[in-house]
Amino acid sequence: MEINKQGASLSIGLALIAAVLAACGGSNGDTESTNAEGSNEGKNHASDQTISVGVLNELSTGDTLLVSDIGTNTAMNQYLEGLYRLDEDNQPVPALAEETNISEDGLTYTFKLREDAKWSNGDPVTAHDFVYAWRQAVNPEKAAPYSYMFTSVVNAEEIINGEMKPEELGIEAVDDYELKVELNVPVSYFLGEMAFMPFFPQNQTFVEEMGSNYGTSSDTTLSNGPFILTGWDGTNQAWSYEKNSDYWDAENVALESIDVQVIKEVSTALNLFESGGLDDAILSGEIAKQYVDHEAYVVEPEARTNFLQFNYTDVPMISNEKLREAFSLVLNREELANTILGNGSLPAKALVPHDFVTNPVTGNDFADDAGDFLTYDTEKAKQLYEEAKEELGVDTIELALLADDDETSKLVGQYVQGELQNNFDGLTINLTNVPKNNRIEKGQSGDFDIILGGWGAILPDAINLLDIMNSETTFNNGPYKNEKVDQLLNDAETINANDIEARWKDMLDAQAIMLKEKGFIPLYHTAEVHLRNPKLKGVEVHSVSSRYDYRNAYVEE
Repeated sequence: MEINKQGASLSIGLALIAAVLAACGGSNGDTESTNAEGSNEGKNHASDQTISVGVLNELSTGDTLLVSDIGTNTAMNQYLEGLYRLDEDNQPVPALAEETNISEDGLTYTFKLREDAKWSNGDPVTAHDFVYAWRQAVNPEKAAPYSYMFTSVVNAEEIINGEMKPEELGIEAVDDYELKVELNVPVSYFLGEMAFMPFFPQNQTFVEEMGSNYGTSSDTTLSNGPFILTGWDGTNQAWSYEKNSDYWDAENVALESIDVQVIKEVSTALNLFESGGLDDAILSGEIAKQYVDHEAYVVEPEARTNFLQFNYTDVPMISNEKLREAFSLVLNREELANTILGNGSLPAKALVPHDFVTNPVTGNDFADDAGDFLTYDTEKAKQLYEEAKEELGVDTIELALLADDDETSKLVGQYVQGELQNNFDGLTINLTNVPKNNRIEKGQSGDFDIILGGWGAILPDAINLLDIMNSETTFNNGPYKNEKVDQLLNDAETINANDIEARWKDMLDAQAIMLKEKGFIPLYHTAEVHLRNPKLKGVEVHSVSSRYDYRNAYVEE
């Protein structure tokens, strides 16, 4: 099988499941009086193909192997490029791969690389750059958070476990521009993975020259994509993407510069947008509701579920299932999504949302086949809470809730804190909001009781959301662990990888077990409200992986 540079996507064995997130109305935010009727046309500074956008979080790293958040992944997507990239329908399309040949058994992928791709230091991008990056990804000394995603590659799991050397990974540079990858089992979404940062190339000479400083600033980071990262010192809250004149497709990149600002206060973002300082602002809560009819108003659903995550290792009382069930029952997800957030986010009934993936054989939506697991019942919640206290032998309970410091996370954290404390006698919830990078660090180090976090898909496949339930997944910070869930998820990726119905059932059963015992407590499926300058056209918005792609964007004159 072959894909040329005009090809769209290809699947082996299993069809690559398409992600079709329903467009839904709504809004999000803060509470200040604003003029929702005013038009921004002509106000914003988008001109000469230069724009300014607001984001919610700082960059965490410039190292593709260490990225662990969607915000940084999205940033990298502007200045880096891999074998594939996602199109506007979340489907993988060739980028650095000019041709792709796949063996009949789906176990061998051979990529012919384009020969006109360069790094921003002038070096050519070659097959050796992929070999180096992938070997680093599975090297246990690197401790790459997404190393588990490489386990379909021959010998990857053994290397990760320290049983083999990185050089034995099933990847080979046949020559400078031909790359061969050997898999253990067919993976229907393998080409989709090629659009995700940990599978991107790295320039070995540059990385080794930078040493421990690699990826800590724009000066210690190379680019090979449509834009070049500039102005980032590793900690600041503003940076830029400048057009890369050496990009192989530079003639089709219209934007000259994208200035980025971290803005966590909705009122600040709104004021900047209305004064012409931003061309794209993120809103939430009451402010967002006031702008539903504005010409710049956009709702963007995400393939992401936000939930409560528990520390099973260091907080023994968390293991009481009645306590977790009580917490789940007392939270009104309809109120949270529609009244508190009001930004198009949807109340969660399970971990995998509706309108995300369908069964390739039956056409059934995964969420419909799964059914609803999450209900609202305060009386039953109070009864279970009292039973839990009796079983634990305590009269009072005090727990810490950790959340990000953007306004949406603050709203949700305050709602959860209030509902739990107001309904359960003797319960204290101490809410702390920190920058997202800090929250991730605390989660991975086990420095938490309960986390208000979430898990977003990077591939249009249910397994990618369900992976968070696997006890071996890096971001399962509790960790939540159920041997049957682990086995079902493993079967879906191995012995049942090519059996669509068996794989579907494995995933449904794994989710059902976790939700029955409330290993995580899903709250809502996320969406964002933006005010985007109507003159800014061609921005690709993805519900999975990198949220935005400005490669084809332009300012309408």
